Amino acid sequence: MSDTRTVVDEHDDLVDHGASAQSRFVRLVSRMPRAGWGIAIFIALFVIGGMLRPSLFSLPGLLSTATFAAILAVASYGQTIAVIQGGIDLSVPNTIAFAALGFLTWNATLGPVPALLLALASGVVIGLVNGTIVAKIGLTPIVTTIAMNGLLFGLLLLNFPLSELTVVPDLVTSFTSHRFEILGLSIAAVLPVALLLMLLLQLVLSYTGWGRSLFLVGSREEAARLAGQPVARIRISGYAVSGLLAAFAGLVIVGYFSQAETTMGNSYLLGSVAAVIVGGASMFGGRGSMVGTFVGALVLGQVSTLVAVFNLGATIQNLIYGLIILAVLAAYGRDRS
Repeated sequence: MSDTRTVVDEHDDLVDHGASAQSRFVRLVSRMPRAGWGIAIFIALFVIGGMLRPSLFSLPGLLSTATFAAILAVASYGQTIAVIQGGIDLSVPNTIAFAALGFLTWNATLGPVPALLLALASGVVIGLVNGTIVAKIGLTPIVTTIAMNGLLFGLLLLNFPLSELTVVPDLVTSFTSHRFEILGLSIAAVLPVALLLMLLLQLVLSYTGWGRSLFLVGSREEAARLAGQPVARIRISGYAVSGLLAAFAGLVIVGYFSQAETTMGNSYLLGSVAAVIVGGASMFGGRGSMVGTFVGALVLGQVSTLVAVFNLGATIQNLIYGLIILAVLAAYGRDRS
């Protein structure tokens, strides 16, 4: 009888020890920054890609993926701000196209500098309209920004003669497609531009009153209002910056690829949302970072590289993007804190 009790006690101790170890592992996992999961996923995909095709497992292969990720990240930075403040900006695709095509059209008559300023200003105006409708009229961000996206597409079809938009000025190509050598590696200028922009925007979010107010409005709007924060003004300014960054992304894209068309922003609708979500932002608002968005863009860039290498097509790429979004939302979707 004593031996039986000893065996039972030892079994219970083993179960308790296993449960304790499991609990410690769960706590360790929960403390890991969300962007850390994106880095882990990127490394795993990079290694898998190298195993399937060794040429991908190299510094040039990594730089190629990082360059694509940089372009996607620039297109996603504005989306990050919209999501942090508890909204979403689904007008990003046609804001990109409107700014890019507008820039090329205005460049033909006004010159590159006025055209660039007008293109950026157009993004700000689009964002201000989105923000005003959401904050003042009370329409939901999804309905508002989808409607704006459709309106912009109509304007694109009516106003920009695509056959004439073939010359991209050096002003734009110099900070996008220009390449320079570092340690024998050819690096496109868009990569350091995206990293510097990420750093600047992260500093704004982390160390300015406006940046902190975005998080407060996104997580606890009523508390922000009770604290005397101008909630409507913060939301409007957030959408204005989102529009500005989307317009800048349009300039980056047209400068890097030296071409523009009315549908050039379409791939950045799902891509910009996916980069933000994979980067650790909460769709409920109040959480997100520019660093995380860049990491999310790296993950999607590696997915895009694998899809292109194995000739799987854009449909499979969008399917994978959708699955990634669903997986992240399933993991974090109930976390509003």
